[in-house]
Amino acid sequence: MTFFALLLFGQVQAQNLDWWDQLHNYPDAAGPDRLDYISISPGYLGPNALRMPVLGNVIIDNHISFDIRYEYHQGNGDITNNAFLQLNLPIKRDKAMFYVNSIPLESWNVDASTRDERRMMGISGKGKTTGDIAFGIIYKIFTEKKNWPFNFAMRAHAKTTTGGNLANARYTDASMLYWEGSFSRSFFEQENSRFLGKMMLGFYTYQTNVNRLINGATERQNDAPLYGLGLEYHHSKWQIDTDWSNYQGYQKHRDNPSFLRFNLTRQLNGGAISLGYHHGLRQWDWDTFSINYRIHVAEILD
Repeated sequence: MTFFALLLFGQVQAQNLDWWDQLHNYPDAAGPDRLDYISISPGYLGPNALRMPVLGNVIIDNHISFDIRYEYHQGNGDITNNAFLQLNLPIKRDKAMFYVNSIPLESWNVDASTRDERRMMGISGKGKTTGDIAFGIIYKIFTEKKNWPFNFAMRAHAKTTTGGNLANARYTDASMLYWEGSFSRSFFEQENSRFLGKMMLGFYTYQTNVNRLINGATERQNDAPLYGLGLEYHHSKWQIDTDWSNYQGYQKHRDNPSFLRFNLTRQLNGGAISLGYHHGLRQWDWDTFSINYRIHVAEILD
């Protein structure tokens, strides 16, 4: 009896994808594995699949802390809501930090044209899933005013494949990592205020299956220069920062996203609260609104 129930379930599932098979010329276009039809490229996925690196200011926070964030993304025919969690763990005071983050819950609502363009398999265009766990380390090499005219740090970052729902073009189910160097320098300093210019240069790489179809594709890795420029203004317990960040894939398949980002932060006793607005430019038309609360747990002393 169980066998027949499973068989019937499989038949119903197959019937439910008849619309998709006809629309995307399955299996002739790219073979029998439907997941091969999903283009692993930032312009054809949800906003959290291949996230843009954050342009740091090369200042190591010496507190063990947690970030709890809500993010709302709208654009590309897609409305996405998600939570974001991050643990920040300083390894050496003013010198090095390890972090790990995740998206524990994401929900989306995609219109029909976007659903079909991304070759999503859920006919409703709605759903929920969990996201990737990612981690990285930042190591500060040069410190401004200590025999150097600027701050400089290196970062290595990687994501896991814990994110779900590749069938609905939400996460890649494949590796991604990047390396970058960040520079910063203070200017117009006064007793309680200063400006801080910052820049990053690096390399972003991820496993892909960029599929222009007609029996599939063979490009299995995309390599992208990573770069950005930014400016911060610090005054007492307030901080305003903005940056322009990009990575430039070589496949020319919506793989060169760009962001303008604006953030306002207020330091609090025991943490900080931030409001953010991020505007997607080339190939990534997201408008993202966020609110982040950072909780300080303990300060490291050496």
